[in-house]
Amino acid sequence: MFKKVCYWLKRFIQDPFSHFLIAGTVLFIGYSQYYSSTSVNTISVTPSQVQQQKKDDTLYFGSPPSSTALNKDINHVVLKQMLSQQALKLGLEKGDPNLNEMLMQRYLSYVSQLAKINATNTTLLHQYYLTHKQRYKHPDMYSLCYHFLTPQEVQHPISSMDYQQCLSDVSKQALLAKLGSKTVAALTALAPNQWSTPIDTPFGAIAVKVLDYQKAGILSFKQAKQQLAHDFARDDVNNKIGAVIKQYHIVLPAGSDFTVNTKTLLNNV
Repeated sequence: MFKKVCYWLKRFIQDPFSHFLIAGTVLFIGYSQYYSSTSVNTISVTPSQVQQQKKDDTLYFGSPPSSTALNKDINHVVLKQMLSQQALKLGLEKGDPNLNEMLMQRYLSYVSQLAKINATNTTLLHQYYLTHKQRYKHPDMYSLCYHFLTPQEVQHPISSMDYQQCLSDVSKQALLAKLGSKTVAALTALAPNQWSTPIDTPFGAIAVKVLDYQKAGILSFKQAKQQLAHDFARDDVNNKIGAVIKQYHIVLPAGSDFTVNTKTLLNNV
């Protein structure tokens, strides 16, 4: 009897189909054990969350919460995290326009905050400036002071002006609108810090002096930094959303004339 058992056991071990059967059995048992075990997710309540909950309760109710009330609130926070995560796992957010709108806004807020943080990185910002510096051109710019002259001052010019007003980095176009073409023409002939002779303008006679003149060109990194940070953050958000868009295939109703692509989608951000 023992010899027969050994004979059939030996044949079973040598049979290739037996190898496949054994491997399949092992995989099935392992798979069953893995998925039959309870998957444990961690919900963490941090001290800062507790403090924020206390502040929110105090603001809403006008006084700090009792221990019982705070315990109830923390239980609600934990349950909300558990059930909201479970709802997302089941895909229950699909088909709910209000929830999808809220999630979209949360995502936009998230990537916008990241972009603003990145825009404070001087190295990244300078690299962006070097790549896009041609965007940041400026016209002829003037820094100057001017003084509206009294009739007596027109007749008897004085070397010092007690009530002068000064402008910094004003474009030629803005000066034309503010002080007229004769003033701009006079500026080009003046030496720095030298008062002009009286100039007739639509607003009365004035004297001007040039403090600084910057010929049209490209703004320096320092001059463009504020606009750079704004543009960098905008492009960073668009790049992140563009990367998301590329992950999806869009199917529109047959025969429709809708245009939905990366450009049109980014116009809605």
